[in-house]
Amino acid sequence: MGRPGAPGDPGCPRRNGRQTLGNGSATRHQPHHSLAPTEGGAIVNARATWRGRAIGLLLCAGAVRPGGAQQPTAWTLERVLAVALRQNPDVLAARLRADSAHAEQRIARAIPNPILNSAPNQPWQYTVTLPLDVTPLRFLRTRAASRGAAAARADADDVVREVAFAVRQAFFDLLLAERQRALARDRREIFRQLLEADSVRLRSGDVPQREVTKAELEYARAAADLLRADAQVHAARFALELLMGVGAPDTTFTVTGDLAYRPVAVPVDSLSALAASRPDVRGARERVAQSEALSKLAATLWIPLPELTLSHSKGPFASGDLFSNGTANAIGFGFTLPLLYWNGGERERSRAGLQQAEVWTRRVQAQVATDVATALDAYRSARGLAERYEGGLLAQADTVLATARYAYRRGAMSLIDLLDAIRTYADTRADYDVAMHNYWVSVYALDRAVGEDIVP
Repeated sequence: MGRPGAPGDPGCPRRNGRQTLGNGSATRHQPHHSLAPTEGGAIVNARATWRGRAIGLLLCAGAVRPGGAQQPTAWTLERVLAVALRQNPDVLAARLRADSAHAEQRIARAIPNPILNSAPNQPWQYTVTLPLDVTPLRFLRTRAASRGAAAARADADDVVREVAFAVRQAFFDLLLAERQRALARDRREIFRQLLEADSVRLRSGDVPQREVTKAELEYARAAADLLRADAQVHAARFALELLMGVGAPDTTFTVTGDLAYRPVAVPVDSLSALAASRPDVRGARERVAQSEALSKLAATLWIPLPELTLSHSKGPFASGDLFSNGTANAIGFGFTLPLLYWNGGERERSRAGLQQAEVWTRRVQAQVATDVATALDAYRSARGLAERYEGGLLAQADTVLATARYAYRRGAMSLIDLLDAIRTYADTRADYDVAMHNYWVSVYALDRAVGEDIVP
C-alpha cells in the first residue's frame, strides 16, 4: 500500500481535478470523486460530511514530497569509520602530539652548537666554545625522549580505539533511530486505515461516535510520535557527522546497514591476553620507562658537562715576544662546578614523577580488567536476548496483529482489544530493534575493551 496521502493514493483528494504522479507529471483531467479504500473494501461517495472532509485533510497533511530527486549514496559502516579516523579532531590532535614528541626526540639527540665570541681589542681575539656532549647525560636524555615519543604514539592509538568505538556506536544509534521512525510511520498508517474504515462504518451506523473519536486521537498520537522519531533521526545523524569531522551538518546524509542478528565467534579465553597489549597499557608502560630514565638523569646531573675552548688572537706584538709572527692560539677547558646547588629539586621531582607513572600503570591495568569483564557480561546478555527474539517472537507479534485486524473488520473484536494488539506489536518490534542494536554495540565494546578488532 502506498504512503498515506501520497500522490497516486486514492485516499488523498486530488488537486484541481488531476492526480499527480510520483515524478511530478499529471494525468488527464478526471471528475473529482474522492474514492477512499476502507478496511471492509467499501467505496465512499464524494459527498462527505464536514467530519469526513476534516479527516481527509488530516490524513493528507504533509503527504506531498518532491518526486524525481536523486537519492544520495548511503554510507556503510566501513566507509564512515575510514573517514572518521582520517578527519576526527581528536584523532588529528593525538597524531599531532605524537609528531611533537618525535620532534622532542630529535631535539634531545641534537649536538649542541658551538659558541663564537669576538672581542675588538688590541689584539683581536676570537673564541669558539664547544660543549662536549658525550657524557651519560646525553644517553639518558635521548632515552627519556625516545620513551616519551613511544608513549605519545601509544596515546594516539588509544584515541583511535576510543573514536572507532564511538563511531560504531553512533552508526548503530542512527540505524536504530531510522528503524524506530519506520515503526512510527507504520503505526501511523495502521491508524490511518483504521480511521478511514471507522469513518465509513460510522456513516452506516455500524460503530458509535466514540470509537471514531478514539481512532482520531490514536492517529494524532501516532503522527506526533513520527515527528519525534524524525527529530531523533536528525540528532543521531548529526552526532555521527560530528564524529566524522564534518564541518557542517548534512541533512542528506544517509547510512546503510542491517539491525539483524549474526553470531560472532568471541575468543573468550584469550581476551585478557589481548587486552594486555592495549594501547593505553603500552602507553603507561612507556611512561614508566621514561620516568625511570628521567630519574637516572636527575641523579647524574652533578656530573659536569665539559666545554672545550679554542682561542685565536691577531694583532701587533712587541719584537722578541713569543709568537713574534703576529698570531697567537690557545686551547681552554672548563665545566660547571656544582658548588652552590646540587640539583636536589630535580631528583625529588623525578622520583615523584616515577611514582606517579607507576600508580597510573596499576590504575590502567585494573581498568582494563574491569572493561573486559563488563564488556563480556554485556555481550552475553545482549546475545541471549537477541537469540530469543530470533526464535520467533517477532513473527508471532506480526501474526497476532494480522489476526486482530481481521477480527476487528469482521466485528469479532472490540476497538480496545485492537488497540492493545497494535500496541503490543509496536512494543515488540521496538524491543527487537533495541535488542539488535545493543547486541552489536556490545560486540564492538569487546573490541574496545581488548584494543583489537575481533569481529570479522
